[in-house]
Order: sequence, then structure tokens, then C-alpha cells
Amino acid sequence: MSCYSEDQIVLVVLEIIKDQPGIRTSELIDEARRIMKPSGEDLEILDNRNDDKFSQKVRNIKSHDTIESLVRTEGERNRRWYLK
Repeated sequence: MSCYSEDQIVLVVLEIIKDQPGIRTSELIDEARRIMKPSGEDLEILDNRNDDKFSQKVRNIKSHDTIESLVRTEGERNRRWYLK
């Protein structure tokens, strides 16, 4: 059962962005999910949300500015992601 940390997800996300510049957030989540195969706690749906913990962790990478110095995004909803 997985319970990936944001730091673990960041490594995969950066590789995905490198390979697919301009990838949208929804696609980034799908691709990270395909590669990392989250299970257990990561698949629990969050209270008052439509997404699971894994999806929220990927979204948090932007909202927490975890990789702000390495990537830029365009747009407000379903952003496009690029390496700097």
C-alpha cells in the first residue's frame, strides 16, 4: 500500500514535465498515477472533494510552490507545466 510523500512525487513529476513540456495538470496527475501506481491511503477520496489523496498531493506541488524554481506554469485551471 502506498502513501507517497510530496517529495517522492516531485521526482516523477519533473521527469514527466521534461518529457512532455506543456502537459496539463489533469494529464500530469494521470501520468504520475500510471507510473507510480498509488494504492491504499493514496486512493482515499478526500472529504468535501472529488479527488483522492494522490491527486491532491500532485496539485499541492504547485500550490505549495515546491518546485517553483524549476518549473513555470501557464493558466489558472488545468495549468500547462514547463521546465524553466
